[in-house]
Amino acid sequence: MKDLRDRMEQELRELSFIDPDFNLIPLNAGALNRSYRLETAEQCYFIKTFESDEIAGLDRQVLFDIQKQLYDHNLSVRPIYLSKSNHFQIDSWSKRQTLEHSKLSVNETTSFLASALATIHKTTIHAPTLDMPKQWQHYIDLLGSNISENDLFPLDTYTKTWYQECSKGLVFCHNDLALSHVTCHEPIKIFDWEYCANSSPYFDLASCIAINSLNHNAEEALCVCYAELMEQRVSDVVSRVKVMKPLVEFTNRLWYLAAKLTV
Repeated sequence: MKDLRDRMEQELRELSFIDPDFNLIPLNAGALNRSYRLETAEQCYFIKTFESDEIAGLDRQVLFDIQKQLYDHNLSVRPIYLSKSNHFQIDSWSKRQTLEHSKLSVNETTSFLASALATIHKTTIHAPTLDMPKQWQHYIDLLGSNISENDLFPLDTYTKTWYQECSKGLVFCHNDLALSHVTCHEPIKIFDWEYCANSSPYFDLASCIAINSLNHNAEEALCVCYAELMEQRVSDVVSRVKVMKPLVEFTNRLWYLAAKLTV
């Protein structure tokens, strides 16, 4: 990790738009990736490093290009620079408060989440299609003998479920919409797009419910608000989210097991 920061600082000193007398201030870290506020005499920037790429197998250039599209749609901060090694990215700095630190009520918070999801799902973005069973197999290959047959028992069933649900229609999805990824003022800005793809909207909803540990009432409110915004039947949204929840739990379990091997 220290080696990555040293290489990052060296590359930053080579950039013409970064004052050589810069200051890197660590921010709250994710499970693996680290983020920083980059301060220069004239500007502030956001930097995120990508320690998790061995686990996730992400194509950072593709994601950088997707974020450019999202910025054009006013959904994301501006992506400024992707490192030569694809190990860190510089974005414009946002002063907007996120839902994680807002004083909004639970209903107001779930309404913002639903609005963010509906906006994302209505936006046309050129992006790869998420093949979740292929991603599961990637995690399983990384784990090798560190995963039991019992853990893998639902794999065939979940694979069949995934392809059945996706055959009903794909939209552009975030797939990791935590409260810390959504601003609490209009127009909404959304952060951390590293798991975005064309995917099932109900997997995106189920993922949002899981990552934010929404209780039953908040989950129900999210589905109701989303259904209204998307002009869908509430019962259809609820039932399809219910189908996807075990797949989200399975995905998260495989990810965390794989992450433990790299820490």
